[in-house]
Amino acid sequence: MKVALVTGANTGIGLAIAHRLLDDGFALGYATQGDDDRHKGPLDELRAKGDVAWVYGNLSDPATPQKLVDGVIDELGRIDVLVNNAGLSTAKPFFEFTVQDFDLTFAVDVRAALLLSQLAAGHMRNNGGGSIVNITSVHEHIPRPDFAVYASAKAALGMLTRSAALELAAHNIRVNAVAPGVIATPRNEKDAESLNPEVPLGRPGKPEEVAALVSWLVSNEAAYVTGSSYVMDGGMIQQVVNVPA
Repeated sequence: MKVALVTGANTGIGLAIAHRLLDDGFALGYATQGDDDRHKGPLDELRAKGDVAWVYGNLSDPATPQKLVDGVIDELGRIDVLVNNAGLSTAKPFFEFTVQDFDLTFAVDVRAALLLSQLAAGHMRNNGGGSIVNITSVHEHIPRPDFAVYASAKAALGMLTRSAALELAAHNIRVNAVAPGVIATPRNEKDAESLNPEVPLGRPGKPEEVAALVSWLVSNEAAYVTGSSYVMDGGMIQQVVNVPA
């Protein structure tokens, strides 16, 4: 059985991806920030569907990626798919950003994804290949007021996607990004509602729609796809968004 490690898997887009990959027949590495009770409800739902290894740790700590990868391999034996979904949505006016804001956002959104990708790819290349999907944002491609640091981190993750795809292709490891726009999750429900007029399709996206795209990208049907960023935003990228984050 193939194994998928999904970070930030306890809520929103990450939880939808975890459910979808279990439905697709994967065993799951369920990665969360901690081991507190709020993660156990989603875990129980996921374990009702299939094999799940719960691993946890704060991704701002550079030692956490090794802990997560080792934990999944120890329990499930391998990693075939990595979904770097965990991230921080840091929003402040430009002059209010601090060094701490920058360092924390880039540590979680970029550095952790790089370290996890290195470690997971090291195992994938010994098992015939694999697939990595980085969850970026529509702001990988376009800016938004109050998102100077967040958008910069997502743009960096987008270029990391392309660079890793180039170097890992020789090992049959594909690397792609999914760039969601306005997605209705518990974390951004109010923001999604305020942005509806900015979305040509007139509604926020669903986490399950993002999960469906991830499912395709890690499948054999996408075997010739690498180094791409797939924008899923209801057409929002086609117009300017004026509402601050």
